[in-house]
Amino acid sequence: MVGYLLDTNHVGALSRQDPKVMQKVNSLPADTQLRACTITLGEIEAGNRITQTTNSQQRNEVTVFVNAKFLPNALPISVSTGAYYAEVIGRIWQRHPPTKRTRTEFHLVELGVDINDVWIVAVAWEHGLILVTSDQMTCIREVVTEVEVQCWL
Repeated sequence: MVGYLLDTNHVGALSRQDPKVMQKVNSLPADTQLRACTITLGEIEAGNRITQTTNSQQRNEVTVFVNAKFLPNALPISVSTGAYYAEVIGRIWQRHPPTKRTRTEFHLVELGVDINDVWIVAVAWEHGLILVTSDQMTCIREVVTEVEVQCWL
């Protein structure tokens, strides 16, 4: 059975019933897994808490949708996820070593790596899921060939 791990941008598109995303979802076999992980759910909730300029009713509707559709089967971050995370970070570091002694998070920012994306890729890899995102994730994708990445937008 094929399964997909949806990144934040695709969970949002699904909640808005984006036509491209809906067409893809409707073409999938009925037993296809559409999952999100706790990192994605946290990004959505954080967005709701820090965004004051958009429609609060719309944000509440997204929360209700996410809680109903993804929260019951959200993939957690586990000890084994940490090993995948470490492998991704290690591969990035080997491929793009810093030119000077620097903190890991500063070096990753310089490379354009979002740490949440590393965790999301780690979850997809751990569970053998196809990652669905519109994020480029260039540095991550060049070192993690084990995870197929698709964009439905």
